[in-house]
Amino acid sequence: MPDLIRRLDAIATAHDTRADFDGVLARYTAQIIGPRVKGLRVIEAGCSTGVVTEGLVAVAAEVHVVEGSPIYADAVRAACPTVSSVTCSLFEEFHPAEPADAVVAAGVLHHLEDPVGILRRMACWIRPGGAIHVSVPNMTSLHRRLGVAMGLNRSVYDTSPRNVRFEQPGRYDAARLHRDLSAAGLEVSESFGFFLKPLPHEFMNRLELPEAVLDGLFRLGQEFDDLACQIYAEARTR
Repeated sequence: MPDLIRRLDAIATAHDTRADFDGVLARYTAQIIGPRVKGLRVIEAGCSTGVVTEGLVAVAAEVHVVEGSPIYADAVRAACPTVSSVTCSLFEEFHPAEPADAVVAAGVLHHLEDPVGILRRMACWIRPGGAIHVSVPNMTSLHRRLGVAMGLNRSVYDTSPRNVRFEQPGRYDAARLHRDLSAAGLEVSESFGFFLKPLPHEFMNRLELPEAVLDGLFRLGQEFDDLACQIYAEARTR
């Protein structure tokens, strides 16, 4: 486990969500999840630098963060001083003080070696009938299909340099996400894609797109969700 924490801190040292296009996607993720957890007691599993956390704190009754990296844990404490609690712990070792109404795992599952096992554990953090809200990158997205059309990759499921850099073994499309949630004993109650990203992060990071364009891309992703770069799902305990 100490080796895992060192790896998490290496990622945290190299990756600031707020300085990357991930920050844009995190803002829209919070727009989706926020209304669904309004007034609830929430456990956020993995916080990065707190972009999603800010959206949750604005609407939820309580937000309790569990984060494996001390660097990210400190960052979210600074960014979200009104957060209910921040526990620096691996998911495998975390035990909430009391059950939550919902767990939020945004941009987390594709980093895990055993996502089904962790989802089962997360299901124990919530009350009966509670929900787990997840988001993951979509491997059938427009920008990955463009890479295949350009001859840069053989398959949309190929491992990218970014996947290697940030230790992302998971390769999700909607069917795979639903299979993992079902295997964890959860029932998917809502799921859709969002945000149509035409180019990889390295190019999106260079663009200064107006909010109106970003909003349009967000909505188009829901219209053409098989091409969207993100997948959202709400799953409930059975």
